[in-house]
Amino acid sequence: METLVTAEARAFREHLERPDFQLGTIKQQWRLLRVAWPTADFAIRARDGTEWGFRFLLDGYPAQLPNARLCDIETGAPLAAEYWPKGSGRVAAAFNPNWNAAALYLPCDRMALPGHEQWIVEHPELLWKPASGIVHYLEIIHDLLASFAYFAPVRPAA
Repeated sequence: METLVTAEARAFREHLERPDFQLGTIKQQWRLLRVAWPTADFAIRARDGTEWGFRFLLDGYPAQLPNARLCDIETGAPLAAEYWPKGSGRVAAAFNPNWNAAALYLPCDRMALPGHEQWIVEHPELLWKPASGIVHYLEIIHDLLASFAYFAPVRPAA
C-alpha cells in the first residue's frame, strides 16, 4: 500500500487496522486489493464464493460519504453492466447499472442518497456512519451478497 499522508488517508488506514475490519478479512468476507488515494479497491465474497470487486472513492473520508462502484478485481476498471451481481429485492436494487453504473443504490453512497432523503427515516441502519467508516459499507455489501436474494452467476456446464 502506498504511503498515506493526509488526515483522511490516515483515518482510513486506522479503520483498516481495527479488529472489525481484520475479522472480516480473516473470515474471508472481504480483502483489500489496492489503494491509490483517494480510491481503494476491495474484493467482497458472496455466499457462493464469487469475489466481486468494488472501487471506493474516499475523498473527505470519513466525514463525507464514499462512492462505490463495481470494478474488475485485477485491473480496477469499471465492471461492464452485464457482469454485475444479480438477485432479487434489495440485491437487484443495490446492484442496478441501469440506475447509475458509477454507484451502488444504497443510502450509504454519496451518489445515491441525494434525492432519497426518505432513506434517512426508512433505512437508518444503512446510512453512512463515519465512526464505523469503510467497515460499515463493506458489511452492507457483504450482507447483500451473502443473502438468499443474491443469485450466483450461471457458469457453463463442464
